[in-house]
Amino acid sequence: MDADQAALMQMFAAETAEHLDELEASLLELERRPDAGHLLERIFRVTHTMKGNASSVGVHGLSELSHAAEDVIEDLHRGTLPVTGMVVSLLLETVDSARRLLAELDGGEEPPTSTPLPAGVLDRLRSARRAGREGTPSTPRGNTPGAADEGDRSAGDRSEGAKTVRITVEKLDCMVDLIGEVSVTRNRIARDIQLAGGAVGAAVRDGLEELDRLSTKLEEAIRRARMVPVGPWFRQYERAVRDLARSHGKLARLVVVHGDVEVDTAVIERLRDVLTHLIRNGIDHGLEPPEARKACGKDPRGTITLRATHEGGGIALRISDDGAGMNRARIAARASAQGRSTDAESLSDSELYSLVFEPGFSTAAAVSDLSGRGMGMDVVRRRVESLEGSIRIESAAGVGTTLTLRLPLTLATIEGFSVSAAGERYVVPLRAVVACVGLPRGAHATGAGGVLHVHGRALPCVRLRDLFALSGPAPDRESVVVVAHEGGQAGLVVDSLDGEGRTVIKPLGRLFRRTRGITGSTVLGDGRLALILDVDALLNDLSRGRSGGGELPPRDRWRRAPALEPREGAMDPEGRTR
Repeated sequence: MDADQAALMQMFAAETAEHLDELEASLLELERRPDAGHLLERIFRVTHTMKGNASSVGVHGLSELSHAAEDVIEDLHRGTLPVTGMVVSLLLETVDSARRLLAELDGGEEPPTSTPLPAGVLDRLRSARRAGREGTPSTPRGNTPGAADEGDRSAGDRSEGAKTVRITVEKLDCMVDLIGEVSVTRNRIARDIQLAGGAVGAAVRDGLEELDRLSTKLEEAIRRARMVPVGPWFRQYERAVRDLARSHGKLARLVVVHGDVEVDTAVIERLRDVLTHLIRNGIDHGLEPPEARKACGKDPRGTITLRATHEGGGIALRISDDGAGMNRARIAARASAQGRSTDAESLSDSELYSLVFEPGFSTAAAVSDLSGRGMGMDVVRRRVESLEGSIRIESAAGVGTTLTLRLPLTLATIEGFSVSAAGERYVVPLRAVVACVGLPRGAHATGAGGVLHVHGRALPCVRLRDLFALSGPAPDRESVVVVAHEGGQAGLVVDSLDGEGRTVIKPLGRLFRRTRGITGSTVLGDGRLALILDVDALLNDLSRGRSGGGELPPRDRWRRAPALEPREGAMDPEGRTR
């Protein structure tokens, strides 16, 4: 196949995948609202467009399958065939068959003209039409969609398509890297022209300021180009919620709230498996069978809710169910039996529920196809932490459970706070910084971690120069960067505070990719290399004793410690004295 044909097939595959996603979502909505005539019109238009596109590029198997589905949809629209769960399931099977046929294209190969059609689905589609014709016709639902309507719609689609260009994330990543290199080069030039005097030096400095303004705008535009709304991503799980619940004797629906909130596309790609596992857990462990829900006065159909909000410069994703809630007594008993806590009953809800993220921890009586091995939640936590995020559980008996994932908006750049220790530079994500205070003279900690008394309050801290085994004399006065962690606060003891700024994240090489406590690197404005700290992973490891440089106190003492309020003489994250 020549290059033009290959490009055409790739475009066809991408557009058809979007049509199938829209078709699946509309069918699921039709099952809930069988009298909504506009849904049938939308389903018909999408199917008709998909059939025409498949025929035009020579994918005749998909065209014939779409034509058979189109006949059934037309009967539904005319009222000669009732909208039932069985018919919707059959059309959903058609979507699955179409996806399998689309996979045969394999990213632009020759159309699979010899691929056998799914005869079982085709036969059932035709049987459904015959069964409908033997019944009594009912009132048509809205206007019958026709070719003229589709022609208008197609023209509109082409008009909209002319304004859209498909671009890979890798190309956007390359643009972000180039912007970072421009920033480094700009700072080097700025240092050089500081030595230039007179009118020439002043003119160059003015031009450099304008370059700064344009570079900032360009960086922001590229960052926005990477952002996509979470709604389409969330709605992809509607089918999974429906089918998983039915396969386990339950009823469930998916509700999406604030689907217009945007997040970096890289975050979405790396969280697909996480969200799938959490939804499966909500159906298996959270939702009760229809009879049990009726006995409790609930709707027999349970609800899984996906909600997105902007919080503190990042994004919060909440996965909720309206099920029975987590069984505190069972979790405490399991924790005691496994020796994970000497007094599990005395733990707070947050501390107790966090145990489910430990590897091998499960309260399931038996292993099922959805859960029970005690490994899934550990994988979830590690994946979230690898994204510079955190996860927290809230649950109420009889009301349901909510898992909150807090994540950065983008993985390409971050607002960071630069610090130094023994001549080395590090960047702390600014979203984690609460305050900066001067370390009192004479204050010390044992090993890498311990409890420091700052302004008369106990603050769990870790000294970076000890943690990373950095040599050299310590300064006369150190500083503490207070960071939020696990619902409490902890401190990072550093030699100096160097200020905040936007940094472009450079991924670590393959050799260092699994290094705990370091999430990436960046080139600072002065051209020096700095490591970006993974605060949550770093402090979690220390609290569990995984670091060779010492341990922090147990996490329950972290959260019980009173919040540190900056006092007079303390510095804010920009290094200014309050």
